[in-house]
Amino acid sequence: MGLLLSCSNADTAKVLSDSTTVKQQINTSESKAQRQIIIEELKRLQVVVSSKNREQIAGIFEFPISDTTLKIYIDDSSFNAELERNGNRTTKTMFLSFFPQISESLQMEELNQLLKTIRLDSLQQKDILKREVFINTEPCYKYYGVEVQDNIVTLTTAQGVNQDFKSLKASKDEVPENYSEFCESVLWWVFKFDGKGLQFIKLHGAG
Repeated sequence: MGLLLSCSNADTAKVLSDSTTVKQQINTSESKAQRQIIIEELKRLQVVVSSKNREQIAGIFEFPISDTTLKIYIDDSSFNAELERNGNRTTKTMFLSFFPQISESLQMEELNQLLKTIRLDSLQQKDILKREVFINTEPCYKYYGVEVQDNIVTLTTAQGVNQDFKSLKASKDEVPENYSEFCESVLWWVFKFDGKGLQFIKLHGAG
């Protein structure tokens, strides 16, 4: 009886082990499938952003947009007056009407460069991708990053001081072009993955 019990326990242990392996394989397969959807969504986002089409880009957001979600700085009295009347919310009509200024304020071209520069397919192997771009003739270098943490996707565009840049300004009394006050800034685009697509959550920054 003891031998039979021992064999039974061994068989049970093997079944449990096999079951765990199968579950792990299923979870891994599902995880890869979900990550691939995120990659494809980011590629679609790049197509939209690079189009520079105001209607398509407006589709990224859910209107009206609160200024706590998307802070838009525009030196335009008409826009700011309308923003105040709307309780600090940007409507789709406002977004479309002032799109050139809004696009510049949100640094949409930098977001486009991020999505073009980062090898998005590498997200199948890594949760964090980043790249720094230095150009000797530019006072500031560019930083681009993508991070996937659980169901949150964060896109980071930033710039910092290019120490190798040689200022052309002759006077020592003038502030150099690569001074930190001019160069250092960062924006974080935060999206939530709902299992099917990416939903814009917030844009915030510093510098």
